[in-house]
Amino acid sequence: MLNFEPFSIDALIRALPFVKKNQSLCSDLSAGYLFMWHEDTDARFCVWNDTFSVRENVGEQPAFSYPIGADPSGMIDELKKYAYDNRLPLRFFAVDDNTLEKILGDERLRPAAFGYDRRWSDYIYSFEEAATFKGKKYAGQRNHINKFRRLYGDPLVRFLSADDRAKVSEMLDEYEKEHPDGQKLEKLELIRTKELFDTFGALGLFSAGIFIEGKIAAFSIGEIVGDTLLIHVEKALKRYEGAYPAMYSGFVRLIEERLNRQLRLVNREDDSGDPGIRTSKTQYHPVRLAHKYLVHVNSPAIRSDPAVAISSGNIVLTRIRESDKPAYLKLNTDVANNRYWGYDYREDVSVSLPVDENTFYDLVEYDMRAGDSVNFAVRLSENGEMIGEAVLWNFTSDGFAELGCRILPEYQGKGYGRSAFGAAADYAVRSLNVKVYARCYKNNAPSYRMIAANGFTPVRGDDDFYYFERE
Repeated sequence: MLNFEPFSIDALIRALPFVKKNQSLCSDLSAGYLFMWHEDTDARFCVWNDTFSVRENVGEQPAFSYPIGADPSGMIDELKKYAYDNRLPLRFFAVDDNTLEKILGDERLRPAAFGYDRRWSDYIYSFEEAATFKGKKYAGQRNHINKFRRLYGDPLVRFLSADDRAKVSEMLDEYEKEHPDGQKLEKLELIRTKELFDTFGALGLFSAGIFIEGKIAAFSIGEIVGDTLLIHVEKALKRYEGAYPAMYSGFVRLIEERLNRQLRLVNREDDSGDPGIRTSKTQYHPVRLAHKYLVHVNSPAIRSDPAVAISSGNIVLTRIRESDKPAYLKLNTDVANNRYWGYDYREDVSVSLPVDENTFYDLVEYDMRAGDSVNFAVRLSENGEMIGEAVLWNFTSDGFAELGCRILPEYQGKGYGRSAFGAAADYAVRSLNVKVYARCYKNNAPSYRMIAANGFTPVRGDDDFYYFERE
């Protein structure tokens, strides 16, 4: 039986020998990433038969890293049993191209749905090119560094230690003041950066900074995995022109001097969908992007017909279409209406602000490709406008799915939600062969009536929700 141990520094340190064996270019299984984001993903570690896997939350449900160690095949069997016994889906996160081939070629893991979100793809660069910035294509970076030299002198880059904590903290406080309108994810990443600096040495990571008149103008934190320098943190103050390219190239050269050899690659992680970061990272000429697939084994979504149209009373359910983008944006950004859906897009770190008509459409397309949901547009006719959404999600290995439904305010009170909820429940049972459950907030009387009217029985409650099942 697998035992996933909750995160602790001791647990992460015990996991490091396996983490260092990881052959993937994806950053998600590195020591720095696991430390920075363990609280937000509820990361847990398991060692079984000298084989290692991480369990963490991706979206609303747990997913596992593909096993590393002596017996990955045996651990696959154990993960299947673990997921079934604990009413979880069997999902794998941070799957690179090579691992995806392994999964798709494994008969035990068929059928499998998979997809990646471009925002979380890691940028991979040549280590040699990053160290030298030679060639015409790096003229812009060289010009920025030359301007830095003219203004502040040669960049003084050195390794940092715990003794530099006060200076790093001072620099990050100034950085935060320079970015007062940072997105939620950016603010969270700044908190995690401070925490990582306090622990990087114990995890075998490196940190370096550029000093100007005794103060830190820029600094980085990274680690070495195989032949790759993985950079988790790159921060520079706006007032020091050219600090970013000077810090990046200087850090790479410093690592080269410490090792007395060149590595092959540099991983500077993803752009999180930020247009400015994407432009900047692209301008440094990555040799490739490391896509991170989410793989869902035996998802009921695989059995769903993309062309399905379900008529029931006064509504029709179809897949969400590109023409629905304006209505779907409205549905997702109506904060008051979504309070009973338990959703506020402004608090969703997976949403890149500002939102536009593509934002939520792209998210739902990704969820469906990865097998994590089946989303229906609610319409009054097959070609009519989208007036709401019914979604099947939270699939489990033992055959359950959660059903939810929301209707735009101007269409509420007419029975459309009740019809859509019932039609989606019937489809789930008959076409996807799953057992449907639902939940609603205790103070949401209309949802309670909608669910109960479709033959669902309340089975339990907690502080926030009533939970329903239907035979």
